[in-house]
Amino acid sequence: MANRPLSPHLQIWRWGPHMLVSILHRVSGDGLAIVGLAVLVWWLGALASGPEAYNAFQTVATSPFGYVVLVGLTWAFFTHMMSGLRHFVLDIGAGYELNANKIWSIASPILAILLTAAFWGFMLSKQGVI
Repeated sequence: MANRPLSPHLQIWRWGPHMLVSILHRVSGDGLAIVGLAVLVWWLGALASGPEAYNAFQTVATSPFGYVVLVGLTWAFFTHMMSGLRHFVLDIGAGYELNANKIWSIASPILAILLTAAFWGFMLSKQGVI
């Protein structure tokens, strides 16, 4: 028997933006499920536990590390949403042409970054930071 892969392998496929979007979709979904759930449960627990626990949560959430986690969760949300919208368009039968698929694959993460920046710009301007 020949030493060859039984199915197409990474050496056969040429790397493209659609592969990056697929990987980002999986990573952002996992991040939202694991980290997002942990932050949500901590927030709800702190909310139910009283002012001292909520102040502790708020102190961590507004620390530099907390902002990194919250911005990361926001980026994961918008990345997952943009990729999900791309897949929705593909599911209705549109966007399979190579150029259209490549354009949407490139636009999806860029739009996610722009939406994350706009969201945090809005939030920080409401807080008076900007």
